[in-house]
Amino acid sequence: MIDPMVIPLAGIALPVVLVPVILGIRHARYEREMEHAERMRALELGRTLPRDEAWWTLPRIGVAIGAGVPASVFFCAWQASQTQADPKVAWVAASIVGLAAVVCGTGLSAWHFVRRDQAVDHAGGLHAKPQFDADAYDVVGSRG
Repeated sequence: MIDPMVIPLAGIALPVVLVPVILGIRHARYEREMEHAERMRALELGRTLPRDEAWWTLPRIGVAIGAGVPASVFFCAWQASQTQADPKVAWVAASIVGLAAVVCGTGLSAWHFVRRDQAVDHAGGLHAKPQFDADAYDVVGSRG
């Protein structure tokens, strides 16, 4: 036989479970609607969303070259200096390669930012649609 306290406890527990689930579903729907509206607006403006861009952008590649190459080269020079009688050659080579990597990484990152600023100045945005008169290409309407 069922305990008479089960029915009131189930009546109390049902809203405690259902209300958060329903509110969570409604919030997820709202987030999807806002993401869709943001995506459509970005498409209208000819821009990409930050989530749609590749992770390996030019500045990140520049940082990886400018920081990763010298770190690995100096690690290799340190390992070589442990086994060689004259470690000076390894450290000089590591210094030259490390300096070249820092210069190249900085140049790559700077080149990206200069290009981005030029694109923003000329086209009205980095990924903006080109500006032209829509009637200039209306071939069907001009035939009569």
